[in-house]
Amino acid sequence: MKNSLLLSLLPVLGLAAPATAQNVDFVQDTFEYSAGPIGGLSGGQGWAGTWWSGQAQDGGVVETPGLDGVGGMLTTNIQHEGSYRLIDMSPLGPITENFLLGKDGTTVWVRFTFRRAAGGDDFYGGVVLNQQFVGEQLFIGSPYGDTKLGIERPFVTAPTFIPGTDCDVENTLVARLDFLPGDDRVQVRENPGVPFPTTVADIDQLMPDIKFNEIKFASGEGQTTGFHFDAFVLSTPEFGPKYSILNLVAGQQATLQVTGATPNATVILAYSLSGAGPINTPYGPVAMSLPIKQLPPQQANANGIVTQQVFVPAAAQGIAVYTQGVELVSGGGGYLTNPLAEVVQ
Repeated sequence: MKNSLLLSLLPVLGLAAPATAQNVDFVQDTFEYSAGPIGGLSGGQGWAGTWWSGQAQDGGVVETPGLDGVGGMLTTNIQHEGSYRLIDMSPLGPITENFLLGKDGTTVWVRFTFRRAAGGDDFYGGVVLNQQFVGEQLFIGSPYGDTKLGIERPFVTAPTFIPGTDCDVENTLVARLDFLPGDDRVQVRENPGVPFPTTVADIDQLMPDIKFNEIKFASGEGQTTGFHFDAFVLSTPEFGPKYSILNLVAGQQATLQVTGATPNATVILAYSLSGAGPINTPYGPVAMSLPIKQLPPQQANANGIVTQQVFVPAAAQGIAVYTQGVELVSGGGGYLTNPLAEVVQ
């Protein structure tokens, strides 16, 4: 009875971002490290590997207290040296193109707090969205040529500054990047007070196509080096596999729905009656315990939606179902759905 119920309940799966998405953080670093060179350190979330900060690994150093009131902050230490760290692209497939952020139709938010160090005279300091071994894609902070805050495409566009701002004062910048066919739209707000503001932007500008996979913190062109950085976050509208079961009630119709799947993509659902795992798979860890059974592949429609109504037998009340799906990707791999652990009511 249990297996037959599951086979009737779970032939639909998929992956999707919800129609009304919330923003989720996928990279962050608040520099909660011991004081000293940042090179070789590996805290934060969403990164690939450790910080690289010059041959001696001291192009940037961790100092305490931080700007956010917790732990440390990153301070630039050597002119132009830069502290670099790659972003972990492995869980970001639906919002990347050729393993780079900047896929048309996606959005990324950049948020950080910074200021020039007391007594410092660097002519620029900020965060760079960088494409490793290719070049700087977007500078956000205090560009060369003024003490105001602003943005530029290094060596491509002139800086755009926010009037009345001052890099010697602690500021939080929030930048929204909308990746479009052709030029990309960049909106920047100074101290908006919320992580995802909707007010009129201080800067709203089209910039040449931006593609990046690395973050760089740097400053320079002064006699006394030093910009402080803290509370760095990358966010994006929620993405990836989303799967739901509605009205899972014994003796009634249940609706299984997937929204936002890749149109016409092949999706496979698996289930377990034994628990929530985790178990490692070729697609990543899944929230199911062995034994796990796989259902026949399904195909999302042209709108990326899969919906099926099933009758839940009265005798199924109290059965716990652990289930999760994957959207297969051409060439291998796939994107996992969110896991579900539900009890038939």
